[in-house]
Amino acid sequence: MYRCEICFYMMTEQDELFDALKELLPLPHFAHEYLRSAEPDEALAGRADVILADISRTQMEKTVATLLSCRKQGAELIFLADKEQAATLTLQDGENITDIWIMPLLVSEFRFRLIRWQKTYKMSRDLWQAQSYLDATINSVPHLIWYKNKKGAHMKVNEAFCKAVNKTMDQIEGHGHYYIWDIDPDEYAKGEFICMESEYEVMEKRETCVFDETVKIGDSMRELKTYKSPLFDLDGSVMGTVGVAIDVTQERLYEQMMIKNANTDFLTGLYNRRYVYEFIDKQGDGHLAVFCIDLDHFKSVNDIYGHHEGDKALVLTAKTLQDSISEGLIARMGGDEFLVVIVGARTEDEVERTRRMIKERLDGEYARHENFWNISASVGAAYSLTGKESFHQLFHKADELMYQEKESNR
Repeated sequence: MYRCEICFYMMTEQDELFDALKELLPLPHFAHEYLRSAEPDEALAGRADVILADISRTQMEKTVATLLSCRKQGAELIFLADKEQAATLTLQDGENITDIWIMPLLVSEFRFRLIRWQKTYKMSRDLWQAQSYLDATINSVPHLIWYKNKKGAHMKVNEAFCKAVNKTMDQIEGHGHYYIWDIDPDEYAKGEFICMESEYEVMEKRETCVFDETVKIGDSMRELKTYKSPLFDLDGSVMGTVGVAIDVTQERLYEQMMIKNANTDFLTGLYNRRYVYEFIDKQGDGHLAVFCIDLDHFKSVNDIYGHHEGDKALVLTAKTLQDSISEGLIARMGGDEFLVVIVGARTEDEVERTRRMIKERLDGEYARHENFWNISASVGAAYSLTGKESFHQLFHKADELMYQEKESNR
């Protein structure tokens, strides 16, 4: 998948060696560029990804110092040197050099070394790609992922793990259980927290096992569903484990949040139309008082002051209803239409007093806002006399009365 462009710079006087370099066919996903000079050229060396320098006929110390100082970060440096030079380079600059090829070098041997280097170079890029794939995958997962050696030291973790324990990857990798989870060994011995015994069980069984474990994250206890698998060494022996933990506690919070989002209006935080019908279905038969509320001249606020002010009016309506109604269901049915449902028997006078209170409270709040002075509330109310009237009947009646009031307000 990756695309790798390699710029070769060869410092040599031997045409046949440079020609052999140019004959090196790029592997799939690779492209080559070739630069050459007889003497050290800092500009060319600074562009190169790979420097092949024939120092067998040069002043070695000066040439080596020049190339080491001007090469770009990550560039590979291969010297073509005689045996005496190679011995000196190995002692003085071995850590900074990729390889040393002993001169004199036949063209056939030079080609062989180039091909072998090319395979090694590709392996390093393949390894980089595999590492990139792994990191991108595990860090995109919201669950905790970790790799441990046989002694329980964490060799690699994902970002979700770091967030859970409030430590960086550098602080975690190479460290053991107690340090990472901030658990005192004596406290761990009580058996209340996540335990290492499950790791030993996985390594002994040599198969994936599932556990319900409890871990202390900060000051809170979390329930984890963990999936742990053995990691095998080259000889087939178990060298550690890989684990994935689903935070069941957090999943429950997500579930509750999803349910809330599905049942509430995003802008006002009130229940939405969907939840109203779910609520009514749960009530069954019984006495209900239903209040339908609609804002008069609301469109003028949007037209004159913009939808941002219109949203403020809707939020103000929701807050006023919540402050005014101590019991019952309050919902936004859509647009500027609101609903209040109160469960229980009510007299006609009680329902009318509640209806008037809702209207007066809303109209009073609108009057206090300089941009809402033109808004008023129309409120229609209906209630069940026998307890057998359906919500739909009451809602239809309250809605009709609300529109009658709206017409009279006009």
